[in-house]
Amino acid sequence: MVHRSRGIQQLSRRGVLRAGAGAAGALALGPHTYAAARGLHMQDGPIEVPGFESEIEPQPVRLTVWTFVDTHARWFEAMGEAYRAQVNPDFELEVVQTAYDDHHSKLLVSMQAGGVGAPDLADIEQGRFGTFMRLPGAMEDLTERLESGSYLEDLVAARQSLYSIDGRMYGIEHALTPVVLYFRSDLYTQVTPDEPLQTWDDFIVATQELVNADGSISGIGLNWGLFDMVLRQRGHDLFDAEGNVTVDSPEAIGTLEWMLALRDEHGVGAEPPAGAQASGTAADQSWYAAVREGEFVAVPGADWYAGFLRDNVPELSGQWAAQYLPAFEAGGARTSVNGGTGLTIVSTGENKDAAWDFTRYSMLTAEGNVQRFLAIRLWPPLQSAWEDERLYSGDDYFGGQELGRLFTEVGAEAPEQYQSPFRADLLQLRQDNYTRPIFDGEVTPAEGLQQLAEEVRALMS
Repeated sequence: MVHRSRGIQQLSRRGVLRAGAGAAGALALGPHTYAAARGLHMQDGPIEVPGFESEIEPQPVRLTVWTFVDTHARWFEAMGEAYRAQVNPDFELEVVQTAYDDHHSKLLVSMQAGGVGAPDLADIEQGRFGTFMRLPGAMEDLTERLESGSYLEDLVAARQSLYSIDGRMYGIEHALTPVVLYFRSDLYTQVTPDEPLQTWDDFIVATQELVNADGSISGIGLNWGLFDMVLRQRGHDLFDAEGNVTVDSPEAIGTLEWMLALRDEHGVGAEPPAGAQASGTAADQSWYAAVREGEFVAVPGADWYAGFLRDNVPELSGQWAAQYLPAFEAGGARTSVNGGTGLTIVSTGENKDAAWDFTRYSMLTAEGNVQRFLAIRLWPPLQSAWEDERLYSGDDYFGGQELGRLFTEVGAEAPEQYQSPFRADLLQLRQDNYTRPIFDGEVTPAEGLQQLAEEVRALMS
C-alpha cells in the first residue's frame, strides 16, 4: 500500500524558534526549487526496474517519507507502488507532503528530539541542508553504502558535495540542475540569427538591440539567484571546500559588480517586480506576468526551469529556446548549477536497511532516474541514465528542441557547489540585511559582501 497525507501539523511559534534561525528563513533564490514543474507523465503501464536485486528478504515493512514538493510526492508514490509490485508485496509507503518551511522546521525539531515523530526518509533542500549538519548523527552516513555499490562512480560528484561534510555523504541528489540560458528565440534570432550567444559580452550587445528597439523590454532579471549562478559558473562559491566563507572573495565582488553593471551601465537588466523572484517559484505570478508581457526575455535557469516556463506562461509556447550559458571569455565555462534537493535516511528509523533498499530502487537505478525525468523533468544526476533515449524527445514548448541533448552536453561540466552548516544563515542574512543597501547603491558590492562575510564568520566562531 502506498498512500499520501498532507499538512504536517503546523509548529507553534516557540517550536519554530527552537528549530533555529538557519532553518526558519526562506532563501533568496526561491526555496521551492523545482516545485512548480507540474504534471506527472510517467510511462503508461506498470513501472519495473530491470535487473534490480533487493538486498533484504521480503517482509512486512512500512516506511514514511517526508517531502515538501508535490511532484516529488507523486513520484515517490509511483516508485513505491512499483517497488511493492516488483520487490516486496508487503511493502507500505506513506508519503507526507507539506509546505517548505513547515517541512524543514518539523524535521529539524524531530531530529533534535532524538527522532520523536521523525520519518524514515526525508527530502532536504540544499539551501537548508547545512543546518541539519549541526546535528551529528541525525542523518544516516551513506558513504560506505554508496561506495560498496559503486554508485559514486555513476553519480555526478559535483552535486553530491552538497550533501557531504568531512568527506562523508548524508544525502542523494534528485537532479543535476545544469544551468542553461532560456531565451525568447522569436526575438533573439532577429539580432543573432546564425549562432548561439558565445559570451556574456555577446549577450549584452544582442540584448541592447532588443531593449533599444522596444522600450518595454528590460532584458534579464537581476537578483541573488543570478549572482550565485554566475559566481559558480566562474568556479567560485559562497563557501570553499573547507567550509570557509568566500562570499567576499575578489571573484564574488567582481561578479556582483558585473551583475549590477548589466542594469546601470549596459541597460540590459532590471530587478524583478516587487515581491517576485527571478528564479520564479510557483507563487511568483508577478514575475511570470512580466515574462508574459515581454519585459524579461532571457532567464538563466536549471533543468527544472523549463517546466516553470511551460506551466506558467503556456501562451509563449514555441517562442522560447535554450542554449548553454554565455561564457565570460571565449572557451570559458558554459554552465552552472542552481537548486537541488537531497533524499536522506533518518538515523533513528527502525527500518534503515529497508529504507536503503527503496532508495537504491528509486534514486540509484537508471530506470528510477529516467522515470523521474519523464514525470517532472529533473535531469538525472546518475550518468548511466543519460544513455536512455527517452530523455531526448523534442519539447514542443521549445520549438521541438531536444533539451536533453543540451543538458547532456553541459552536464558533465557542472561546477562544484560547496555546503556549510552556516549556508542557510548566510542566505537569510543576505536577503534580509543586504539586498536593498547593495541594490540601491547605499553600499558598494565590496562593502556589502565584506560586512555579510564578517557577520557569518562571527556566527561560525
